[in-house]
Amino acid sequence: MSQKKENKIGHIVLTVLVGAFIGIGAILPGLSGGVMCVIFGIYRPLMETISHPFVGVKKHWRLLLPTCIGIVIGFVGFAGVLDWLLSKDAILMQSIFLGLLLGTLPSLWKEAGETKRTGASWGVLAVMFLVMVLVLSFLADDESTQMAQMINEMLPQANLAVSANFGGFIIVGVCFALSIVMPGMSFSSPLMCLGLFKPMTENFAALAKLDLSVVPSFVIPVGIGALATVIIFAKPMNYLFEKKTSIGYHLVMGAVFASTVLLIPIEFNGTMHALWCMLALAGGAVAGYFLEVVQGKIKAEKA
Repeated sequence: MSQKKENKIGHIVLTVLVGAFIGIGAILPGLSGGVMCVIFGIYRPLMETISHPFVGVKKHWRLLLPTCIGIVIGFVGFAGVLDWLLSKDAILMQSIFLGLLLGTLPSLWKEAGETKRTGASWGVLAVMFLVMVLVLSFLADDESTQMAQMINEMLPQANLAVSANFGGFIIVGVCFALSIVMPGMSFSSPLMCLGLFKPMTENFAALAKLDLSVVPSFVIPVGIGALATVIIFAKPMNYLFEKKTSIGYHLVMGAVFASTVLLIPIEFNGTMHALWCMLALAGGAVAGYFLEVVQGKIKAEKA
């Protein structure tokens, strides 16, 4: 095998690994697939391809094809791990995820403030926070987070709870696509608030075992939601982050703050369980902070 061919294969393998890291980052609460795409230099080619498909595919397919394969491998593979962990102690895992979110907030806040914060920025943050809290709580059901259920009981009841069905999985696709086109937006956190995170990991875990029965009931609605969201939001969000950077990041901050508040656990299985959850939260926060530090260093080196 020639040196040139070996280098080409090595580059493809490396690109698949990068995609796997992006997939894992996309499914972990507190992390953002969009931010991972930015760090690894995938975001611009991806947005260009979405905005101008024919030109983008011709120009970037050698980069995007192995990356997308890696994303699927990382995302589907890690979903099984999360499904197993959630089945052991959902509140403890929720505390870890809350910590991951809290650990990433300082970095996201700093990035949002790199351009001047205006009155419009603060207004967008406040409105987005309020809207997301109300919407996620309004759609909460018995599988949602404790905080979302508590707020739901205070709101007018309209029987609009989201269930793990075709319509609910369309929302999974919407959240996934938004986490890619909106750097900083977490894919998993809103799903946890809606009670869709565990059904999502269960279905991806089944898919990893080549259970094709989940294709019509899960994969297709997720694909519909993701595709529709990309078509509708990719160009506007790309414009917003390029031309109105401060407003774009504060829009994301409002959504992240809302998810963070709704992840706060209220009830525990005794004092020791509460202490373990607090330790898990602290550990998640430290891990989230250092992940952001590492991501920042990688991003700076690539700049």
